[in-house]
Amino acid sequence: TAEVEGFEAGVWSPEAVAEARAAGKGVFVDFTARWCVTCQVNKRTTLSRPDVQAAMAEANVVFLEADWTNRDDAIAKELALHGRAGVPLYLFYAPGTAGEEPVILPQVLSPAFVIERVSAKS
Repeated sequence: TAEVEGFEAGVWSPEAVAEARAAGKGVFVDFTARWCVTCQVNKRTTLSRPDVQAAMAEANVVFLEADWTNRDDAIAKELALHGRAGVPLYLFYAPGTAGEEPVILPQVLSPAFVIERVSAKS
């Protein structure tokens, strides 16, 4: 697993998403890269905050990180599936929505937005 400033993030893969969703969990995927300024700002101001992490845990949402720092064909393919050529990309699969497409979240995140989104009963 990748370490996000004290927060354990799982490593993204289509299988990891499918496994979590099959278990009825929500999934928040952070497509990121070390050289992506917006990604790093979102990580620092929102994703690494204890209240955001607590909201995810309480809502039964798994946090997965897709690190595109060194490019990766599987990540590039997933980005393209969602109409993107690069990062950041944030996908949210609400708990209990197996088979449904994810919601694409804005490129600039705020703690309040993420907490509200993961806590909403779909």
